[in-house]
Amino acid sequence: MKNKIEDFKLQPLVDAKFIHTSFATYTQNGQKKTWEIVEAHDSVAILIYHRDKNAFVLVKQFRPAVYLNNDNGMTVELCAGIVDKPLSLAKIAQEEIEEE
Repeated sequence: MKNKIEDFKLQPLVDAKFIHTSFATYTQNGQKKTWEIVEAHDSVAILIYHRDKNAFVLVKQFRPAVYLNNDNGMTVELCAGIVDKPLSLAKIAQEEIEEE
């Protein structure tokens, strides 16, 4: 599969839709420490097995964050998605399978 990426730029993220970043400061055993934190949505991931082909089904996708450190930015992943609606995890997983 051809994957031509052009005009890739990074910008500061001010109002993130899917993640929230924080900077934590705390004292542990009398020593002051700091830590960068990234919070994300809950998610579902589905390992799909195709009986007739005796194989697992995976999804190949372009991921901009991977592109930063990889020549083409493509990943091979489980079928997955974020939990962003008031449905059961099983229903959200089913919707993700149908979407892929």
